[in-house]
Amino acid sequence: MDVASDHAMKNGTVCEIDPDRAERRGIAWVIGSFVFCPCHLPITLAIVGAVLSGTALGALYRGHLVLAGIIISVVWLAGTLHGFNLMRRARIDAYTHNHSHITLK
Repeated sequence: MDVASDHAMKNGTVCEIDPDRAERRGIAWVIGSFVFCPCHLPITLAIVGAVLSGTALGALYRGHLVLAGIIISVVWLAGTLHGFNLMRRARIDAYTHNHSHITLK
């Protein structure tokens, strides 16, 4: 490991992972995002309402169901896109860091 990457890792700005782990993390993000999928939004809204019942946040939530639905849908979209991005980067990294190909000099 060179000095620049060692310094960056100590500062927490760089976290390099191998392609297999990145792909597993991408799959986990997509599966986790399925919880917030808009196709079963009424179920998600009911569960969130039950969890937040009796709280000030629950009253705010109950008064703004459309906004809550939009936020849940955006969370689903962001998580799904992040998961697919991780899987895409894993394939690119696996291809570009594969040292098994022959290079001519």
